[in-house]
Amino acid sequence: MFICTMILIVSGGDPPGDEILKASAQNSEMIIAADKGAKYCLDAGIIPDIITGDMDSVPKETLDILSGKGAKIISYSSDKDETDTELALDVAIERGAEQVEILSGIGDRFDHSIANVHLLYKALIHGINAYILTSRHKIFLVDSKYCIEEMKGSTISFLPLTERAGGICLDGFAYNIKDAVMEMGFPYGVSNVIISDKATIRVSEGVIIGIISR
Repeated sequence: MFICTMILIVSGGDPPGDEILKASAQNSEMIIAADKGAKYCLDAGIIPDIITGDMDSVPKETLDILSGKGAKIISYSSDKDETDTELALDVAIERGAEQVEILSGIGDRFDHSIANVHLLYKALIHGINAYILTSRHKIFLVDSKYCIEEMKGSTISFLPLTERAGGICLDGFAYNIKDAVMEMGFPYGVSNVIISDKATIRVSEGVIIGIISR
């Protein structure tokens, strides 16, 4: 089986913008569109390798055009347990992805936005470095060590994904901490600032969410 190091998933949330989509596509070995994400790809002049989902939010004309240009369509019934983005992530896992970028993973459906953050955890337990990227934010998970480079001056927030996260160390931030604990219901990690060209996050217990605002 061919293993793809970097896979781009284009979901159906807020439109990513052609510039971001084209740049991400150029850096990816495979592009998977989840339902409406197929339209975003076509609008940007990009042909995804695979389109998956129940196809309830993408015009048939879009699917016909992309299929005619070589996109593989994997269609599911709307009576399913998985979200369309989860189906796309499952394909990425099957293809041996080492890194997954999710565009349009955040939108006006708050439930889907939260679900996509949870999908980052599914990727994490499969050993995949996954993150959600928007024009203003990067959302990622940390369960051991994570380095941030060339983001000096950006606002960043940390929240626990698990009920408790411990052994948290932050270095290179306006508010550094050492061997700290974060727990559900106590969001004291909101609105930190990156002050170093290379900032480091370490976690020894549990999982935290990192949200960079640009």
